Amino acid sequence: MSLVVVAFLTQVSHAQENFPESERQKAETAKKKAEEKANDEAYKATLKRAPVVNQKVDPWGSLRTPSAKGNK
Repeated sequence: MSLVVVAFLTQVSHAQENFPESERQKAETAKKKAEEKANDEAYKATLKRAPVVNQKVDPWGSLRTPSAKGNK
């Protein structure tokens, strides 16, 4: 019985070996890499166009009372 189980387990692991990529898989991989590169370039270009803000922004500033602003 154990011999059958061992034989079955070795066949399953053998079936999971990496086989060379097919031409379709290579084309899909190349397409994904090209898309990622285009996305990265677009992201970097967007970052360059974004304004740089050096001052601190207080989004809740308009909701605070004048006395609360001085008690930080």
